[in-house]
Amino acid sequence: MLRCSVRLDGFRQGWSIGPSIPRKHGHMPAASLRNRLRMVCPPALALLLALLPGVAMAVDDASARISIVLGERGIEAVARGDLAGAQRLFERAIVANPANAPAYAHLGAVHHATGDVRLARKYFGIALSIDPTELDALSGLARLDIAEGNREAAAERLRVLRIHCESCEQTRDIARMLESGPGAP
Repeated sequence: MLRCSVRLDGFRQGWSIGPSIPRKHGHMPAASLRNRLRMVCPPALALLLALLPGVAMAVDDASARISIVLGERGIEAVARGDLAGAQRLFERAIVANPANAPAYAHLGAVHHATGDVRLARKYFGIALSIDPTELDALSGLARLDIAEGNREAAAERLRVLRIHCESCEQTRDIARMLESGPGAP
């Protein structure tokens, strides 16, 4: 370190991290380099993530298993009627594995049950962006569409459900809701 002569940048404290004495207050070579890196790194990081999409979603096996267990515990909490506890468990499952589409779908169902349609729609959409064949998310959005009177969108979701699982409970429920008439929820 070079000796100079009390500021945080080291100019008056007698130290400098650069190869030379700072030329003026507040200017140090490392700080200048840091500013350049701030402008270069975000575009480079965005390019890297665009070229390697699998890297952004990579989760180790232990985290994936923890996420599944937390999701199962969340489903049990819903069955007991503990929606707040279920919400916390699904959120923890998502933190453990952000690519857990069923956890997003179940979190959407919890928000739908508590009356927050906006968040329900958001989480169903996230689940479908991760896995376009997530049956609970498709049926959840179809239920929201039917409740809002958008039977055409619900019919399209039913078509997708039938493609992926003709005999599933979700498909039968949505078909039954659509067949029951325009006033049915």
